[in-house]
Amino acid sequence: MAESPLVSRSIEEFLDRLASDAPTPGGGAVAALTGALAASLGRMVCGLTTGRKKFADVEPQVKQIASRLTRAAEMLKRLIDEDAAAYAELSAVFKLDKSDPNRKARLVETAALAAAVPLETAAVSRQVLSDLRRLEPIANPNLRSDVEAGMHVAQAAMHAAAANVRVNLSLLPKEQAEKVTKELDQLLDV
Repeated sequence: MAESPLVSRSIEEFLDRLASDAPTPGGGAVAALTGALAASLGRMVCGLTTGRKKFADVEPQVKQIASRLTRAAEMLKRLIDEDAAAYAELSAVFKLDKSDPNRKARLVETAALAAAVPLETAAVSRQVLSDLRRLEPIANPNLRSDVEAGMHVAQAAMHAAAANVRVNLSLLPKEQAEKVTKELDQLLDV
């Protein structure tokens, strides 16, 4: 019987699984969940800003931001399980006999995937941060602390994801690792 996706588990189940000796979820799934939390916090702020006369002039902007945050949250929720799956694939390759002629190529392939998923998490979390920065000056001022909290959480997601990218770089060919590092550095330059 297949396990239920991590994203569909209760918070308590997720945290218990995270604290267990199971290899997943790990840091990459936590980074994606953290980014989804930041996006959801921003969506709450949008919802509590729209529909009020006081903010009618910025409502179209807030609705656009809410739409982008909704898409980002959905992507990040998907990345929670994608990260766990990528790690499982990499772990399986590490268990192959070292004399297996396909092991090295499969290791590079799975390491690339294990780096790509958190790289995507970092990119989406950066977009969440950008949207929250756009939201801050136009949102209901009573929710300013929620926007600020969301920005901190989005940055944490980016940096947690970056750690999960970097851990896989030594398994990649030098040129590929340098390309990923450059892309990651650009994402983190905010």
